[in-house]
Amino acid sequence: MKFPWSHSTLVEVLKNESKLHHKCDKLCEEISSKKLDISEFVEELGPALTHEDSSIRMKATQLLSEVLKNLPTDLLTEKQLEFLTAFYCDRVKDHHSVIPAILDGVLALAGMKSFPNGSGSKLASALFLNIPCQSQAKDERAKYFRFLSVLAEHNQDELKAMGADFVYGVIGAIDGERDPRNLIFLFEYMPTFLRQYPLLHLGEEMFEIFACYFPIDFHPNQSDPEAITRDLLAGKLEQCLCGAKEFAEYCVPLLLEKLESELIVAKLDSLRLLIKCTQAFDLPSMSKHLDDIWNALKLELMPGGGNKEIFDLALEATTQIVKFTQQDHQVADHFLTTIFMTVMGSIADVASKMFENGIKVALACAKATPESAHFVANKLLPMTLSQLNGETITEQEKLSLIDVLSRTLLVCKGHGILKEMEQQLVGAVQKQFIQILVQESDASELKKIALSCITRIPEAVVDENRFVVYTTIIHVLLSSSDERLNVEDCLHEFAVQYGTEVGNVIVDKLVAKKYEVVTSSTERVFHALAKLIPIECMRAKILKFFLGLVFEECDHESLTILALQTLQLVLETPDGTSVAIELCDQYKFIEQCVTLVHKEGVQHSSDLLFALSNTMKDTMKQLSAEKQKTIVTEQLPSMDLTKANDLYLTSGILGYLDESISVEDHFENLVDNLTKLAMNNEDEHVKLLSQQLLCSLFNRMPDDDHHRNILLKLLKMLRSELKSHNKKVVGILSWIGKGLLARGHPEAGEIVDDIAELLDHPTLGHTAALAFEILSVEFPQLHLPLIKNLFKQKLFMLVMKKLEQSAGKYAENHLKALLYVYKPTPHLVLKMNIKKVGPMLLKCLQLTDDKALEMALEITLRFIKEQDTFFQDHLQTLIPQLLKLSVYKSSMKVRIDALECLLYATKNPPFLLLPFKQDVVLGLQASLDDHKRLVRCAAVAARLQWFVVASGDNSSSTE
Repeated sequence: MKFPWSHSTLVEVLKNESKLHHKCDKLCEEISSKKLDISEFVEELGPALTHEDSSIRMKATQLLSEVLKNLPTDLLTEKQLEFLTAFYCDRVKDHHSVIPAILDGVLALAGMKSFPNGSGSKLASALFLNIPCQSQAKDERAKYFRFLSVLAEHNQDELKAMGADFVYGVIGAIDGERDPRNLIFLFEYMPTFLRQYPLLHLGEEMFEIFACYFPIDFHPNQSDPEAITRDLLAGKLEQCLCGAKEFAEYCVPLLLEKLESELIVAKLDSLRLLIKCTQAFDLPSMSKHLDDIWNALKLELMPGGGNKEIFDLALEATTQIVKFTQQDHQVADHFLTTIFMTVMGSIADVASKMFENGIKVALACAKATPESAHFVANKLLPMTLSQLNGETITEQEKLSLIDVLSRTLLVCKGHGILKEMEQQLVGAVQKQFIQILVQESDASELKKIALSCITRIPEAVVDENRFVVYTTIIHVLLSSSDERLNVEDCLHEFAVQYGTEVGNVIVDKLVAKKYEVVTSSTERVFHALAKLIPIECMRAKILKFFLGLVFEECDHESLTILALQTLQLVLETPDGTSVAIELCDQYKFIEQCVTLVHKEGVQHSSDLLFALSNTMKDTMKQLSAEKQKTIVTEQLPSMDLTKANDLYLTSGILGYLDESISVEDHFENLVDNLTKLAMNNEDEHVKLLSQQLLCSLFNRMPDDDHHRNILLKLLKMLRSELKSHNKKVVGILSWIGKGLLARGHPEAGEIVDDIAELLDHPTLGHTAALAFEILSVEFPQLHLPLIKNLFKQKLFMLVMKKLEQSAGKYAENHLKALLYVYKPTPHLVLKMNIKKVGPMLLKCLQLTDDKALEMALEITLRFIKEQDTFFQDHLQTLIPQLLKLSVYKSSMKVRIDALECLLYATKNPPFLLLPFKQDVVLGLQASLDDHKRLVRCAAVAARLQWFVVASGDNSSSTE
């Protein structure tokens, strides 16, 4: 290809930048297709590259660099790249305005795959000598740093051969950099550089480059959409300060110096850097600083400043250093001894103000390694036991000492060394705990601590002491003891460790007891036994106990219900599947339930049948589809849904049926009978179960003409029943609509329309509003096998489309229905429709129904928190209404929610709030005298923020 411009026109073309970009793309295509050689291109650019006007030279160089940037990295040969390297090495001496274009070019060259050996050192030397990095603009410095990183990554051998010259050049380039984004790049890259290149005699110089930034003092630009934080810079800087082994002798003195600062941020950064040092450096390089390190930490820990974050981080640093010193046992013992010499006076006297701090330091050391835990336990436990035996010890001091014993043993357990410790010492500690279990009352805080520790170290409790623990567990469970004593967890942990023993001593006694009434004690026993069911060796006897209460003669129905509810809790745990399989295979649970309900001459309450049905559901839910199908095939044909009792069984069998199992043969009969039960039975449990079963059946209904006709026939009948003002029909419609809506059935929209039209009905309007709650809310006990994506949004659109035409005449029922739909609708959907939703929410705030107001305020608060423009434009309506609700008498929650809305309203721009400031401050006076403390607290917070509106100080309490 011939060059597109002649020598006489090239300069004029470069002046006309509008054509340059197109020509650059065309040139890249020609060079890539080998129609134009890059060397010829550079030669043709000669007149412009050597032009006396520096701006022309800059544009010519920029054109060349742009072409290089857009060429494939594997296109150019070594010979071509050598030619270009020589060109750019010569160009670096040009006018400073040409430098940005040169940096683009050398960056493109460094990334070429055939970049020749020897060219890297030439380019680096040329830049170091002729282009002082820190004299360039921010963007050019960024290019300079990227060039160095690319060059260093791909030319290691060549650049290492430059020795200290290359390292010195890098130091000179980055020295004094201030731009945060450039610093982020450097802090991320330089640890890699430090690993790849020896620093030779320049270790201290390189370290000082980073040390000048420590600790980071940086305040991000609030208007920056992607602001860099101080913590981000500080975290990256740590990597650099610990990036090379030779930095150890400079890093530790630096952080110790900054740790003496009064600035909190300096102390925190120093402690974090200290922790990082233990991970980056070896022990010989840091061992000479250990005494100085502890002396500095001691000032933060004993007595400790007022800042908890500093104290906690100093403890963490202590733990990490102790762990670090374990590389050399002699150094570790010396360091631990030094620490204990410091804290000994504090931990030896429980009455000392420094006792707790000393204990925390000791336990921080113990957490480091098993060896340090041994060291600490052997010193701390005897000292604590000695103080416990003192004659003048107070109850509170005894509590503190028992807590120390507990915390120490738990640390030792964490390291797995309980059995390796001196058993006489562990036994003495156990003795203290056992004495407390025997002697203290159940309400004692001491007993709570002792039991908590025993719970977590069952493997260390010896035989004779375990039986004291068992006696305590049985006593607490069978008495009306303080429920703060968590014996349930204790029982479970000992059962895991000593299954057979616990089964014989505790479980046998608990299941053998005759329970006559449901008390808090009975509930605790049942729940404690339920926790043991997953343990294989105890499952059989506990399941037999619960099933005996259900299926054998039981004089107290409340116990049967409690047993069923307890089984439900077990079935809902991760072990529920194995329990359900055993219940069905070994105990024939579903069959026994059917037999129990069908037993002649026995009447069962609806509460018991409802509990039985729910337990059957949870059992079926855990079974495989194959097992479910077998049970359905065997049991469903025998169900007579003209009898309410069989409804409970049917609900239990079908409630969580897998979608792959067909019930087509029974579908029409089920629908007819369930509809009759829902319409004619007055029992609330019967109505709910029949309606939920209808919902589930229509949700899983096959999409064919036969089943569609069944649905249409039923809807026709229900619509005719509405003429008699039957409220039950509204409920049935809503449940059927819910099942159809979830699967995206076209008839769902018709049902929603039917219910919406009833909102104006004089007798059915309230029921219709409640029906929208059924349509929109999720029910845990309802199984819908087919759920279409975005069905909540579909309901929202259906309702808005139906009701938006009558927006001006919304009655209370319409507004309640809208709120029931708004509540589960994703906030983003509401926000997208704020022009329709906003006016309705403002109307809803004028309702007098407690539940409706709570929902309206909850939704409104979400918009106020994000300073939605609609509510900003309607503050003149919103704020007076919120003030009225702040003194709403019948609901404390409404008052609190209204006050919270007023609080977050202060986040809006002050010029919008100033017209309302005086009215709000005066209006909130009444809430300050509210008889409920929570309301008064909310009023104080809101009124304080309104007081400071436009004062520049109203941003702290609303976060």
